[in-house]
Amino acid sequence: MDFFEAQDRARRRSKRLVLLFALALLGTIFASYAAALGVINLSGRAQAAQREYQRNGPAARWPTGGFPHPWWDLRLFLAVAGGTLGVVGVASLYKWSQMRHGGAAVAEMVGGRAVAPTSTDLRERRLLNVVEEMAIASGIPMPAVYILDDEPGLNAFAAGLTTADAAVAVTRGTLDKLTRDELQGVIAHEFSHILNGDMRLNVRITAIIFGILVIGLLGRGILSGLFRGRVRTGGGDKNKGGGLALLLAVGLALLIIGYIGYFFGRLIQAAVSRQREFLADASAVQFTRNPLGLGGALKKIGGYALGGTMLNNHAGEIGHFFIAQAFRSNFGGLWATHPPLDERIRAVEPGWDGQLFDPPAVVDIQRESFATAGFGGGTRYSAEETLQRIHEAPVELPPPAPTQRIAFQPAKAVADIGSLTDAHFRHAVLLLENIPARLRDAVRDPAAAQIVVYGLLLNGDKAARDTQQALVAQHAGPAAATQLAGYRSALSVLDPAARLPLLQLALPALRSLDAAGLDRFATVLDELVHADAQVTPFEYALQKMLLSQLRLAQAPSQSVQFDSFPAVAREIAVVLSALAHFSPTASAAAFAAGATQLPLLAGRLTLLEPAACGLEQVDAALDKLAVCSLPIKKRLVVAAAHVIGSDGTISAEEGELYRALAATLDLPMPHLGAAA
Repeated sequence: MDFFEAQDRARRRSKRLVLLFALALLGTIFASYAAALGVINLSGRAQAAQREYQRNGPAARWPTGGFPHPWWDLRLFLAVAGGTLGVVGVASLYKWSQMRHGGAAVAEMVGGRAVAPTSTDLRERRLLNVVEEMAIASGIPMPAVYILDDEPGLNAFAAGLTTADAAVAVTRGTLDKLTRDELQGVIAHEFSHILNGDMRLNVRITAIIFGILVIGLLGRGILSGLFRGRVRTGGGDKNKGGGLALLLAVGLALLIIGYIGYFFGRLIQAAVSRQREFLADASAVQFTRNPLGLGGALKKIGGYALGGTMLNNHAGEIGHFFIAQAFRSNFGGLWATHPPLDERIRAVEPGWDGQLFDPPAVVDIQRESFATAGFGGGTRYSAEETLQRIHEAPVELPPPAPTQRIAFQPAKAVADIGSLTDAHFRHAVLLLENIPARLRDAVRDPAAAQIVVYGLLLNGDKAARDTQQALVAQHAGPAAATQLAGYRSALSVLDPAARLPLLQLALPALRSLDAAGLDRFATVLDELVHADAQVTPFEYALQKMLLSQLRLAQAPSQSVQFDSFPAVAREIAVVLSALAHFSPTASAAAFAAGATQLPLLAGRLTLLEPAACGLEQVDAALDKLAVCSLPIKKRLVVAAAHVIGSDGTISAEEGELYRALAATLDLPMPHLGAAA
């Protein structure tokens, strides 16, 4: 899977989606205009009838002839269009505001419970381990993990606006009924949605459909008020009948128009969602190299009585987020957000015999719940039992990362970004197994995770290390300094290749820091980085990657401020120049190798002196480049790879800078070992 191509497809789908919804909204406006004309003409005739009655008494007749209002009234049309757009826009913004805080907000909206990183429940630990493996393999920050405890059906979804604020949620049924391989297939499916750029599109669909639905809800509210006797009209009894008739007409018109618009909106939602599910299934199988995993999960969804059905009232709003159909469609396959299960299973298992999973026990859901039948919750284990059960077969550990330069092919490195392959998955498992258990457990706790990060910055020189230890005691307290000293032995045997993956694992715990806590954490980091009056590439990479991801998670945004290469030519030159000065060959040759990858800036890029492209300048440049359009980011990482690989090799320092560059741009971090 090509990450940039997938993101480009997502943007094209988004544009088509906007066009389709614009057409649906335009139809809603014209329908509203027609309804407004009808109400005005009805009101006009009612007034004429009243005047006729006043003149002729019981002999009066209902007025006949032409309508009192012309068919085309520009002022009325503009008023109706403005009102409709206003209602839809305000409602859509309201729904967007509910979901703009990222995937965690969406998961909590449907009743999700965040899985504590320190959980001792065996199933929850298994889920966390699977998500950790997927995060390291795909090169993106570790998502928040949620469980929908009140949902016995089998379903899951991924949500968020960026990779930094993503969340993965599974139902209790998924957690309890799937094997590890099946769970891995489901999580791989959700990670493919993250990498394919589907999450933000899903949020947009939800917000727009809700905006159209609000028109119908307004009409239903008016009718409900009338039938309950809560609506009062002004004037005496002689006007009351006419006023009630007018309100009834308005309410009925809004109800019909709103739900017609909602009907077509859901059709668009379903069509877009169905197209993406086959791609996500294929990506999951490519990732895990195990079609029986995802295939087995889909068979169980089809075999259990509840399937993927969700009980939460908000589940219908985000039905297109889920891995399986979350609600029963009232219009057959028209509103189905997912393709038929048998088509999906045959796509991943061409030789499937057509048999779904046969549950070991039949649950009469009309008389008995899944919880009382023994499927409602997982067995809780003590910490000791969990530690005994959680360890799997020993895995051969990778050799320590070489300190010399290794082979590097720029084209393969760029193609590797965001790709889902079995080799990446195996490499991720090896890296995770190579992280000492004490460190892996520590980064799951917010306080301990900060101390482990401090430990990664400890200098090899004893005097400098003692100074850093004193800085931790000064800013974080003596207890933190003591705890830091206790992690030294584990940190000393940590493979350098596992340092950035360890930071990925620490992100969920660090995201729980409030604004003040994050500021304190950033202050200590900065003090440690500058303790010896010099900043190494790794120190910069760690600080930049970590803080940019945490700040993006607190305020998710993908707003594009620059989509022109000339507008950021200076910043691109700063980054490429800084990388060129790390090259063991001639800096000018390395810089030229990268500059040639940016034909739109031909003649505009010049190698800067080291003083003009230090880490401080690089830091400012990356902040600006982070809000550029995706094509600019892609060409930048391509050019950077060619600068680094101008001699066909890469050093550990260059690799860490390159991976930090990708993470700062909110791109998956490449697996440099696979680029050789």
